[in-house]
Amino acid sequence: MDRISELPEYIAHHILSFCNTSDAPPAELVRMSVLSKTWFHLTASFPILNFKIDNFISRDSFFKYVEYTTSRFYHQNLTAYRFRFKATLEAPAELDIVNICLELLLKKGVKKLVIDITNSSESVMPKYRLPNILLSVSVLKYLTLRGCDLPSSLLVDALKFKSLIYLELEHVYIDDEAIKYITASCPLLQVLRVFYCHGFKRFCVYGHQNLQSVTIYSDSLFEKIDIEAPKLYRLVVLDYDRRGPPQIMLASCKKLRTVAYCGYPLANSNGFTNFLSNFPFIKKLVLVTKYKYNNLKLSSNSLRTLVLNLDFDLEEIEFSTPNLDLFIYSCDPWYIRHATSHLPHLKACMRCYPDGSIDTLWFQRLRLFLDKKNGFKALNLYIHTKQKFIVLENLKAIELPPYELEHIELHFEHEESSDYAAFVDAVLWCCRPRSLSLRSSFSLTDFEEQSDLVKYTYRKLLEQEDQSHTSVQIVSPSSSKARKQFWGLMPLLGGSLREEKAISFIKEEGTLFYELIILGRFFTSLINIQTVAQVVQEEAG
Repeated sequence: MDRISELPEYIAHHILSFCNTSDAPPAELVRMSVLSKTWFHLTASFPILNFKIDNFISRDSFFKYVEYTTSRFYHQNLTAYRFRFKATLEAPAELDIVNICLELLLKKGVKKLVIDITNSSESVMPKYRLPNILLSVSVLKYLTLRGCDLPSSLLVDALKFKSLIYLELEHVYIDDEAIKYITASCPLLQVLRVFYCHGFKRFCVYGHQNLQSVTIYSDSLFEKIDIEAPKLYRLVVLDYDRRGPPQIMLASCKKLRTVAYCGYPLANSNGFTNFLSNFPFIKKLVLVTKYKYNNLKLSSNSLRTLVLNLDFDLEEIEFSTPNLDLFIYSCDPWYIRHATSHLPHLKACMRCYPDGSIDTLWFQRLRLFLDKKNGFKALNLYIHTKQKFIVLENLKAIELPPYELEHIELHFEHEESSDYAAFVDAVLWCCRPRSLSLRSSFSLTDFEEQSDLVKYTYRKLLEQEDQSHTSVQIVSPSSSKARKQFWGLMPLLGGSLREEKAISFIKEEGTLFYELIILGRFFTSLINIQTVAQVVQEEAG
């Protein structure tokens, strides 16, 4: 029995919305439309329209399909919930078709609108200018505009975006007055994203009661960001202009918690020394710059997470952040963007992504940095270099004892395993942890086959202690013993989504019990019990 056909149309449309509608025309809906007259009507009135020229064999067939579909919706008095149009325009006639079709749909209203237009590189046509009727669509909630011009009557006619909560502009000309007028006319706006839009020098938003997130990417000079929005909690600024960050005024934004800035410090200044003074309540700061200057000094009592992607050595970084829980340091922005979302979060932790030039000097700088009394209890270190690492005697030139830590996570991010022991040796020269975990996401890394590494790590950890009073247990990081050891350090231990092989070592006072569990994919493969016995016998006897 076809029960879906008996459902109210709006419920059936909601069910159909879970089909793949990224193609145009959507293949799944076309197949459903031939089942019966009822199904034909349901699919024909489906309110999600997605027009993408890349999905068509010819330009002519694409624009004919757009004309036919929008005309049918208009004459059948249908309203589109979501309308997305993405195409490269090559001729004035195509501009006319887009304009006519968009006006027809806007007359009926639309809640989600995406217009993504690129002019052909060989074309001398002007940018497509949106029709003035757009300004009167009061039901619009989500608006994304790319590569087009705003309606000509924007500052003349009343803007009726009373329902708009999301606005994204990319390569759209917009000046200072237009920014103030649009934000003042959208009282429910929560998210504002502006990417590479020329025309403005001052980004000013005043008295906005609902704005929560602002993102600005700019490749031209702009002088000032001035926002009065009591609910603003997130600001992201990417500034390719080399003159330094704009003047930032956010004194009234007392809920601002996350700030990300990618750009350059002010010329003839002390770098970013006074940068945090703009954000007295901030909890997370992401700072990305490739500009090299003397040193980096940051101070904040509220900061909990600090992410630095800098061309700086560790010895050149100083910060006074008594409440910091997580410090992420990287020389490679790829790891900041892609390698942090799935990883365990160690409380009071320093997480390092060194570049491919990691050497003994880097480990010396790490040891000196840890001695600056930043209060870290845990260290995450990601080794992704493919260069051979040789532990030199000058690694011990700095006569400092190993830094005391609760836990170390050592991630091997490359396939070669011949240097694993050398890295372990360097890490344990720098630090004396109460526990340590080795991890690898590569299938070629097999801790069962690399039992020499397990023995070597075990031996090095034991050498740091009084062996008559301290033993080292080898366990699975997912075991109850490991979870108890890491309690308070790893509140997000279960957040890892990657397939990893891992093993943990835990130092314990006054016990002679040893166990070894080797993890395979998703921590399921176990080492042969004979290997366990062999390790125990060799190390205990």
